[in-house]
This record gives sequence, C-alpha cells and structure tokens, in this order.
Amino acid sequence: MANEKVENVNGIEIDVEKAQRLIKRVIVKEKRNLSTKELGPGAMVDKIKKMIEEEVECY
Repeated sequence: MANEKVENVNGIEIDVEKAQRLIKRVIVKEKRNLSTKELGPGAMVDKIKKMIEEEVECY
C-alpha cells in the first residue's frame, strides 16, 4: 500500500486505484445489463451500491 495514490477532494481522501477499479466494474456491469436487460433501474442502483460497499469494506 506504499505506492497508493490518495487525493484530497473537498476534504475527502480518495484512493485513486480503488476508484478506478470501481468505475471499471460499474461500466462493465452497466454494459452487460444494457444488452441483457437482466436488471431494472432500481435493481441496478442496488447492485452498484453493493459494489461500492464491497470495495470500501475490502480495504
């Protein structure tokens, strides 16, 4: 963790690597859902919230 990039935005520290990893996961999930229509908008929001919570809890 010594080479982590952490930026301070409006007083909030943001781990750039975690943020980029999360953005990639969300984009892939959204793209897959657009083609399959597996989840509705509400379910997709819940899924993204869960992904964010998992990323925060892991580190």
